[in-house]
Amino acid sequence: MNKKIIVSVISDIVTDQRVQKECATVHKLGYEVLLLGRKSSNDFGLDKLHYKVLRFWDPFKRGPFMYAFFNFQLFFYLLFKSADILWANDLDTLLPNYLIAKLKRIILVYDSHEYFLLTVSKKFSRNVFEKIERYVFPKLRNVVTVNNSIKDVYEKKYGVPITVIRNVPFKATPVLNIILPPENAGKRILLMQGIGLNENRGAEEAVEMMQFLPDKYVLYFIGRGTILPRLKKLVAELSLEKRILFFGVLPYDEMMAYTRLAFLGLIFEKINFNDEHLFALPNKFFDYIKAGLPVLSSNAVEIKAIIEQYNIGTFIHDFNPENIAAKIIEVGMDEQSYMLWKQNLVKAAEELNWENEEDKLVAFMERLRSGR
Repeated sequence: MNKKIIVSVISDIVTDQRVQKECATVHKLGYEVLLLGRKSSNDFGLDKLHYKVLRFWDPFKRGPFMYAFFNFQLFFYLLFKSADILWANDLDTLLPNYLIAKLKRIILVYDSHEYFLLTVSKKFSRNVFEKIERYVFPKLRNVVTVNNSIKDVYEKKYGVPITVIRNVPFKATPVLNIILPPENAGKRILLMQGIGLNENRGAEEAVEMMQFLPDKYVLYFIGRGTILPRLKKLVAELSLEKRILFFGVLPYDEMMAYTRLAFLGLIFEKINFNDEHLFALPNKFFDYIKAGLPVLSSNAVEIKAIIEQYNIGTFIHDFNPENIAAKIIEVGMDEQSYMLWKQNLVKAAEELNWENEEDKLVAFMERLRSGR
């Protein structure tokens, strides 16, 4: 009989590519996989998954009650469900998984997608999560995370060995053809995408920079986030509705179709805000690489290292909208560098894909199986 693994995540399963890829790999290894999450208005792609998915209803959309309600449901579901391995994604699912794993004496894996405490802005919630982390983390044996910066912080803080498995995309996905709005035909698309279009990620500055760019540039936002209402209001105030478009959450293949047509992929993490952004290595960065899209980024450590390693883009050095626009104009005029970045992106995409990265997950699962 195949071993059973229950994976839990509080983010939207539909758009959480990391969780989907890990579950697919573990399923290929012969495990019976059950993925638990929260219900959302999105459901595209779930019918194509080769493992079971269960999403809990939650009346709260965000905030401490949302976390508490989900964890309450998760605890009692896991209590009465048999499994050989529990896999908790991020600190907001860790406590019920830890308690059940300890009660049932089964293996627990903790997957930290980010430096979690620095993503929680409200003091009360942060204090609660900090207490959970300090209580549970030193007792963990099987931990993975998304980059070396976060690995180094947690290993230094808690002395727990950590495996890095980056959130790179599958090498090959279907290529869709899309038709751009007629008014955007022939324009240079500047793209900011992701499911975390939130504060301190430079989205406001991206809107404001459009005032200083020629009409041949347009800006696309694809995804969702807490800051979108503010962005739309700002667009209206600046009368930029014809040059800035919002697409919402799209199926991955459709999103990538737009990404392939763009001129520059934008990543404006405000690294002077806190360490969360310093350590950022967002999904969209690897999607840009996969699409062959040169990157304009702030100087976040992990992103900067890869851009410089492969020479696939350049950087902004402050968040002044006029200076950002000047940098984009400079990129647009330097055709030689731009074409070199495009060539280098081919090599980067050949190396930075899940088909290569999943070997680390396979080795990690083998260590679990052997008890090492």
